[in-house]
Amino acid sequence: MSENDAISCIRSIKMPDYYRNYYSNLSTETYTIYQHAAAAKSTLFDSSAIIEPKIAFDLADRVAKMHEINITEPLRELLKIHGKELSALILSKDIALGNHSLPDATLEEKLDLAVRVGLAIITEGVTIAALQGISDVKIKKNKDGTEYLSISIAGPMRSAGGTESAVTMLIADHVRKAVGLAKYQANSFDDETGRFVEELRIYERDASNFQFHILDEDIIHVISNLPVELDGVDTDPYEVVNHKS
Repeated sequence: MSENDAISCIRSIKMPDYYRNYYSNLSTETYTIYQHAAAAKSTLFDSSAIIEPKIAFDLADRVAKMHEINITEPLRELLKIHGKELSALILSKDIALGNHSLPDATLEEKLDLAVRVGLAIITEGVTIAALQGISDVKIKKNKDGTEYLSISIAGPMRSAGGTESAVTMLIADHVRKAVGLAKYQANSFDDETGRFVEELRIYERDASNFQFHILDEDIIHVISNLPVELDGVDTDPYEVVNHKS
C-alpha cells in the first residue's frame, strides 16, 4: 500500500477532522522514514538490501503481507460483516479449496497456508504464531489407508499460549472437512495416547509445572477424539522411557 492509498483509506473512514489530520500526518511521516531507510539500505553497508518490516494499513493488509497472499480486499469485506473468528474460518476454507492460492500449489500447501492465514487473522497478525508457531502441516495416512491432516506445533508445552494452539486445531479441522480428508485415528500404529501422557508427566517433572493438573484419562480421551493429529518438534533434552518408537 502506497502513501496515497493509505491516506485515501484514512479519509474514507468517518472520524473527526483532528483525528483524520493526525493519522494522515502519521502516515506521511511513516512513509518518509521508510524512504530514508530504503535509501540507507541501498548503500549495501548493511547485510541486507531490503527493509524487513512492511507497512500495513489494517488487519487485512497485515495478514496479506505476512503471508504474501492477495487477500486484502476479500478479508476486509469479511471483517465488515463478521467478526475475526468467523472471517478466519471462511477465508481459510476458501484458501484450502484453492482460492487465493498459487495455481500449481499442492493440497498440502493449500492446507498449510489456510491454517496459517486463519491463525494470523485470529491473532490479528501481531504474534509470530502463524509464521513460526506451526512447524508443519502434513497429510498422512491412517492404518486403513484413509488420509488425515497432521499439525506440528513448534513450541514447548506451557501454561500460556494454549488458546492459539487450540484455535489452530479448530481451523485445521475446519479445512480438513472442506477438502474431504478423513479424521485422524489415534493409536493406529502405536500407543500414541500413552506417549502423550508420558511426555506430559516427564515435562511436568523435569521441565516446568502447569497451573492445572490434567488427569491421564482426560488426556487419553481428548487425544483419542481429535479429528486432526497434534504433533510437535523436540523442545527439551528429556527422553521418554517407554514410548521411543
